[in-house]
Order: sequence, then structure tokens, then C-alpha cells
Amino acid sequence: MRTGAEMFRHAFAHEIVANHQMLTMLSSVPVENQADPRFARAVRIAHHMAACRQGFLVVIQGKTTALPESFAEDPIFEQLVEQFSEMESGWQEFLDGADDAKVDGRFVFSDNGENWSLSLEAQLFQLIGHAAYHRGQVVLLVDQLGGKTFDTDYINWFTEKVPDGWGPG
Repeated sequence: MRTGAEMFRHAFAHEIVANHQMLTMLSSVPVENQADPRFARAVRIAHHMAACRQGFLVVIQGKTTALPESFAEDPIFEQLVEQFSEMESGWQEFLDGADDAKVDGRFVFSDNGENWSLSLEAQLFQLIGHAAYHRGQVVLLVDQLGGKTFDTDYINWFTEKVPDGWGPG
């Protein structure tokens, strides 16, 4: 059984794979459909995912207490890969250095002029769920726009197909 810090490192490893699948999905949208407002919405959602993760990282690291704006009006699709890469490397470094005591700790942040105290564990769970929620939105939009979709569910990340003839009965 994984400890708290190990579990979040494992969950983030899945998130990296799922993020890259999402970026591949966005890239698969036919060029003629990339002018559709739904494509712009999918890009905004993807940008928001990375911006939220990055924003909470700098707060958790104590570099600031104020959450930065996480909704850009017109993010640029071609910049998403770099944005996700930077966010993922920062989080990977943070999680690689985290232990269970760190995960059990608290941090303070300000949002909309109010100060909040939150356990790091709760925020890590929130970020995992937040990413899955928004990836689902992107999958739907990509599908509507004629792009290729992937199932980014966690269970599909590590489930192996059992060979025919193996198993009960």
C-alpha cells in the first residue's frame, strides 16, 4: 500500500500521461474545425487546468499567498505543450521531495480578498479531481469537433488485458 506522498506521486504520474493524451486529442482536431468556438473553449479549459495547478504550486511552495488568475481569455493552443511541461516539471520536483509529513501539512492562500487555510492533502485530491473533470470536458469538445479521443480514466492507465482463455471458469 502506498503512503500519502507515494500515492500523490503515483496519481500525478497518471495525470501527466492523461494530460499528454488530452494535448494529443486537441492536436487531432481537424484544422478546419479549429476556428470553431468549441475549440477555443477546449483550449481555455486545458490552459485553466495547467494554470490552476501551477498557481497552487507557487502558493504551496510559499512563493506567494495569492492565487494567480487561472482563466485566460484567449490562450494560444500552440503554447499549451510548453505550459503543461513547465507545470509538470515543477510539480514533479515538488512531489519527489515531499514526504508524508509534508502532505499532512497545511498552507495558507488568499483568493478573492479572503484568506484560507487548507490541508495539502485536501488540495492534492482536489487538483486530481479538477484535472479529471476538465479533461472530460475537453474529450467531449474534441469528439464534437471530429478529433480523435482517448479514455484518460485512471483505471485504464494500469489495467492489463487478460489473454483469452485465462481466468475463472
